[in-house]
Amino acid sequence: MSIAATCATIVTALASAQGGETITLRGDCGAIAVTRTYPKLVTVNAEGASVRGLTITGGNLAWNGGTLSAPKGAHARAGDGYGVLIRNASDVTITGVVVTDAKKGMVVDGARGVTIADSRFVRYGEDGVIASDTRGLTIVRNRFADQIGKPTECDVGGKISYGLSRKDCIATKGAWQDGYHNDAVQMRNGVVDALIAHNQVEGETQGITQMDKTGDAPLEKIRIESNTLRTDGYHPITLGTCVSCSIRLNVVRRAPGSTKKAVIRAQGDTMVCGNTVPDMPSTGGPRCKDGASGN
Repeated sequence: MSIAATCATIVTALASAQGGETITLRGDCGAIAVTRTYPKLVTVNAEGASVRGLTITGGNLAWNGGTLSAPKGAHARAGDGYGVLIRNASDVTITGVVVTDAKKGMVVDGARGVTIADSRFVRYGEDGVIASDTRGLTIVRNRFADQIGKPTECDVGGKISYGLSRKDCIATKGAWQDGYHNDAVQMRNGVVDALIAHNQVEGETQGITQMDKTGDAPLEKIRIESNTLRTDGYHPITLGTCVSCSIRLNVVRRAPGSTKKAVIRAQGDTMVCGNTVPDMPSTGGPRCKDGASGN
């Protein structure tokens, strides 16, 4: 069954769907929440729509196309800065969207079976995708570019200086405010069974990273494959405590004018092979099982 929806009717259409429907959304919409887990796949075709804050806590949903941004933009706090929140959801696919004007483009937390594909993440503030406590994550064929991170600020008598450390700011008797850097894809706290492949990352950003907090569970079965990164950040590809993981067949280079080395960092027995990394003579690790080798 095909259903046409507007911003005014989409909530009713989602609430009354029985499974198997295709809902076509048009319009410039505010926040939308999908709370139901459908017995059959429900598809939302949103090529002609924009949504400021998409929350998915249900499942068996495919969202195709459109522009997704945060309710209050790229520098807002907490949920006001999320373009998409996928929390405790299952079997969710998002394809062909543009994610922009959000501090965190997509937040995936406590979810199962999430796919993010063929989308563009542009002009986001802190993270393109940040995932935690999630099993079965696929991030493929996306582009991350044009980030708008926030530098530190030091206010000395009303004069603002950017990029100073807290120590240097306090030494001038200034009031210091922290900023934030970008990561295209960041994982932490027990992400298991993830494929991150064939993505393009460019700009003043870190790339595909594991950034744990104290007490986080390790990552497991993470595959970072065939991505192209040209970045100005300290962590183009980084995995820390990761079990049965691999980094292979990626191309990692500096962004034009960058002084930060293009490197791959991996601890433990993570397989690191077949990558092109000009700033490293070898990325080490076991040989690829299919016979590919090299940096």
